[in-house]
Amino acid sequence: MSKQLSVPFSLDSSGKIAEVENPDRQMSQRVRAVVATSPTERVMQPEFGTDLRAFLFASNDSITRDAIRHTVQASTSRWEPKAVVKAVEPVMREDEQGIADVLVDIGYSNTDPEATSKRAEDIVVRPGGRVDTY
Repeated sequence: MSKQLSVPFSLDSSGKIAEVENPDRQMSQRVRAVVATSPTERVMQPEFGTDLRAFLFASNDSITRDAIRHTVQASTSRWEPKAVVKAVEPVMREDEQGIADVLVDIGYSNTDPEATSKRAEDIVVRPGGRVDTY
């Protein structure tokens, strides 16, 4: 089984560089990195990422939510082609203007569709800030 560095970069309890062996967890981390990274943040790959900044203070309507879905889907398919984006759901908050959680439900193209549909891990990206996994 292959190992990958943990994303974001961290150290494990013994002080070594943290690694991830589980392929589902690896894919989740890679998709989270694509969605949470804004273009121009990576020096050697300035096009990498998803430009969610344009939606930060957009109106809370179906057009904005559809545009967010399309943007996340397009960047994920470009940068992580093995990931299957099953759903992208922007959750706008009326009480917190300018904040939206973007839930990305992913599957994998190289696994059994039944196993993929049973797997539930949403990646939550808060544009301009935090990334959580629920």
